[in-house]
Amino acid sequence: MHRIDKVARELKKISKSISKTELIEGSFLGFTANHLSERLQIARNSVSEDLNELVKKGRAIKIKSRPVYFFDLQILEYRSGKKIDIPSDQHSHIKDYFASSENQSGPIKFTQGDDSDQIFNEIIGSNESMEKIIAKLKAAMLYPPFGLNVLLTGEAGVGKNKVAETVHKYMENYQQQSIPFIYFNCSEYHSNPELLTSHLFGHVKGAFTGADFDKTGLIEKANNGFLFLDEVHRLTSEGQEKLFTVLDRRSYSRMGESHYHPVNVRIICATTEDIQSALLQTFLRRIQVVAQIPSLNERTEKERLELALFFFQQESNQIKKSLKVSENILKSIANQNYPGNVGQMRSDIQLLCAEGYLQSMTQNLNAITIDYNLIEDKKLLSILADPAKQSEDVFFIPGDPSISAESLLQLPKSIKQLDPFYSLLLKEYKELQNNNLSHQDILAFLREKIQSYFDYTFEQKNVSKIIPDNKQTNHKIESIVFYLETTMQLSLTKQKKNILINHIYSLILLIKNNSADHLFLFDKGLVINKLDYFEEVKNICTQVEDTFQITCPLVELSFMSLFLQRLLHEDDINKKNCNCDVVIIAHGESTASSLAGYTNKLFQKNTIQAIDIPFEQPVNETLNLLKLLVDKQNIKKLVLLVDVGSPMYFGNIVSKEFQIDVLMIKDINLLSIIELMNVIMYESTDFNYLLSAMHKRDLKVVLYQKELSYDRHVIIITCATGIGAAIKIKNLLKDTFGDYLPSNLRLLTLSYEETKSIDKLSSYLEEHEYPLAMIGTFKTELIDVPFIPLDILFSEKGIENLMIVLGYNMNSKSSKTIKEEISSNYIQNVSLEAIVNYIHVLNPQKLLIEMKSVYEHICRQLDINPSILIMLRFLIHCCCTVERLVSDNHIDYKTNNFEMTPFENQKELSVIQLSLRPIELSYDIKFPSIEIKYIYEVLFY
Repeated sequence: MHRIDKVARELKKISKSISKTELIEGSFLGFTANHLSERLQIARNSVSEDLNELVKKGRAIKIKSRPVYFFDLQILEYRSGKKIDIPSDQHSHIKDYFASSENQSGPIKFTQGDDSDQIFNEIIGSNESMEKIIAKLKAAMLYPPFGLNVLLTGEAGVGKNKVAETVHKYMENYQQQSIPFIYFNCSEYHSNPELLTSHLFGHVKGAFTGADFDKTGLIEKANNGFLFLDEVHRLTSEGQEKLFTVLDRRSYSRMGESHYHPVNVRIICATTEDIQSALLQTFLRRIQVVAQIPSLNERTEKERLELALFFFQQESNQIKKSLKVSENILKSIANQNYPGNVGQMRSDIQLLCAEGYLQSMTQNLNAITIDYNLIEDKKLLSILADPAKQSEDVFFIPGDPSISAESLLQLPKSIKQLDPFYSLLLKEYKELQNNNLSHQDILAFLREKIQSYFDYTFEQKNVSKIIPDNKQTNHKIESIVFYLETTMQLSLTKQKKNILINHIYSLILLIKNNSADHLFLFDKGLVINKLDYFEEVKNICTQVEDTFQITCPLVELSFMSLFLQRLLHEDDINKKNCNCDVVIIAHGESTASSLAGYTNKLFQKNTIQAIDIPFEQPVNETLNLLKLLVDKQNIKKLVLLVDVGSPMYFGNIVSKEFQIDVLMIKDINLLSIIELMNVIMYESTDFNYLLSAMHKRDLKVVLYQKELSYDRHVIIITCATGIGAAIKIKNLLKDTFGDYLPSNLRLLTLSYEETKSIDKLSSYLEEHEYPLAMIGTFKTELIDVPFIPLDILFSEKGIENLMIVLGYNMNSKSSKTIKEEISSNYIQNVSLEAIVNYIHVLNPQKLLIEMKSVYEHICRQLDINPSILIMLRFLIHCCCTVERLVSDNHIDYKTNNFEMTPFENQKELSVIQLSLRPIELSYDIKFPSIEIKYIYEVLFY
């Protein structure tokens, strides 16, 4: 549905709510653009534009006042009973239209639902896959005298509920009045026929035990409207039979009644099951119309894209924030396989927007960006996108849809006709311009990319000509190719010839179709530093210029030089052996495999191996897979490519354990992999050379050498409440663990903002340090760094979890002994810090030691071993109780008369009472009986 249709429908809807009396008396002024803007969540200026357009089309009236008011013209005519022929923006008050209408000739013939058909435009695909279904539903609704009953079938999530609701809106608009729509899920009462009967048909007082009053059934509530029976296959045979009277005779009786009431209700059913086996044949015969709603896979590409656009726009409206989604991501989402159909697509998009919303909150961004990082975590699609395909960002603004599926499916003609070399170069140039870089910086960056873009162009497979059937153009380009072959004494394969033909044709289009300000390619700064066969290349470019009367950009010299170099040395390159192993580790079900497979095909070498990290795979399992690969293949030199998270620290571990050199490149993508392979295949595999070459390309690269040690760990401590809380936690850990903290470990306190990404965190890590774990309130982007929440740290499992992270083997006897000592320190430190806040009269250190002795005595006497958490509760509670009793020996307990009456726990209470005796003597106090019971509950509940 177009935006103007939504505005028109809403104006008609709210105009219906205004009575004739209100219009005549002038108590109602009309509706403003701002009023509709708030109702529709569409920008006010857009609503105003649409309302004025409706006035021009004769579908609305406009009141010339301040502010300007609008009203639906058809409803106004219906209320007045006259046809209004005067200009619809003539009067300054709505009541003036009634005065004018009295002079009009003859009553109007009001046509019901003139725009009713627009309602079905809400259903995406109404003019495509859903067209015949909608036509069938319209016929069923309008068939005299009462319409026909409908059964909607289809897989779960295809939108049967949406269709039923739209049918109801259609009839409301057609009849120009509100009609009931009652929803009932048949699965709720499928096992209780009597309750089902009462719910559907109602009952009278005394119909059965517990029927203390009359109850109206759903059928009666749906009179003159619709009863929607969802999951109708869950209706038992008895339940289906109970509906026969309603379907056959259009009447019903309540439970406990002997007479029938007439009813005019249309039944709409929905099911996901095979109707022949799930429903009675006698029931099916009474449902005249069956409509099969297509699954998402049966929808056209345009419809799936429209659904994705609609759901993103819906989320933008809901959260009142702008969304930015790339065209490639939108198309990828639209073409996913969703077993749950439209419902699952909507849920996945909602989850993406929720993740993006959280990201925008933590980064204080106004707009939400849906990028591949979010999608990868949800396993919706691979992050591998075609680098030759340009992708624009699509913006969703709250209440203001701004793009159609058709526009996304239509690629600009010029882009279609450009070969990858110039397509990638132009795309990169545009993106760099948007980053406000200087002209020299842009040229320097592009110069570094030319080699990669050329490789992508040259290594294409099964290339066909993009040149149209133009004999003259074909002949001219082929003459240039013939010139190259003759001059260089080459015989091009069909594949390489087509690549060159396409490139020359794209060059001609580029120069002819782009305005002067886009011809950045003429800048000499784009020529790469070393041009092989310079004279030959210059002559070929001159041949192109003379043939087509154009001036070649200087970057064409670079392309032709690379082209000739590759052709003349291809045999030598194929003979070259790579003496290092390359492994990609990336998150996602098949991300690493896709990147490796694509690059291996591109270079026609099986050089790169892949390790995928599915969402649920632990980091240790991934590391073990890498170790197994290195060990099994006896790798001596490893180039390790990683994306995010803990794999960024695998290089150090592998280098140390296997005593090999590891060159690790971080934050990899397809382009950086291609650049690396170019250097490995055509230049050198020496790690010092690779390190320098990758640094020049601004890649994050580290060389781990077997002779050196980089074994230094960091535990990051953060807290959402502030750095002060993080420092307290750090001091607590140092006091608790003492000398048991490894000497090569650093405790680092940071604010939550500083830990949200690898980039931010890296600036706080020293060279060759890597995070061992993170302790904090909220988990951050470091998805593979072990995370210990504060609530776990301060629980009975906290010490053990931290010891495991530090490398202790908790199955060994020595580790268990260490754990007991650390736990004892931990309890004392935490308890002391807690009770210091409450104890002001007594010495908290002395009292804590005494109370800990009491606790140990109770545990020995009763042979119990409570958890650390219970111990903490006991110590804090008892210390605070002693403070209260000392401060006021006459403290008044509400249950002062509580007595230690004998019961099954008498032994435990006696032990507690006797164990506390030394405290009573030391501080000259007496623990009340009720307090003994409280302490018992602390220990045993």
